Amino acid sequence: MSVDLVDRAAEAIGRYDGAAKKGLGAAAQLLHREVKKAFGTKYYKGGKFRDTLKVRASIRYLTPYKTRSGWESVVGTKIIQALYWELGHDNIYTRNRERVRIWEPTGVAKREAMKAEFRAVVTAIMNQR
Repeated sequence: MSVDLVDRAAEAIGRYDGAAKKGLGAAAQLLHREVKKAFGTKYYKGGKFRDTLKVRASIRYLTPYKTRSGWESVVGTKIIQALYWELGHDNIYTRNRERVRIWEPTGVAKREAMKAEFRAVVTAIMNQR
């Protein structure tokens, strides 16, 4: 009786690498959707912040890309007013310090959902034969 051993580590690593990219993409899409929803529920609702629609429409996520430490993705906007509201600013019209946090609380609130989304996608891909 003989036993043949086959090393398929490279194949498994390749499959996981592709699965991780797709899983991260699914998690980024989930955060993207939730941040867009959050922009319609807080201070911005009712047009109090005139650029709300611009910011909401400009929210994007990047397709995951490979770095030295693994896969990364970005969910964000290039409109600087969103940063002023998130970090806070001195409003010259109301003469108050104003801050509306949307990005960070949404990310924290959806952390477990993003993990579950990532896990589901990776598991589905890795269980395929």
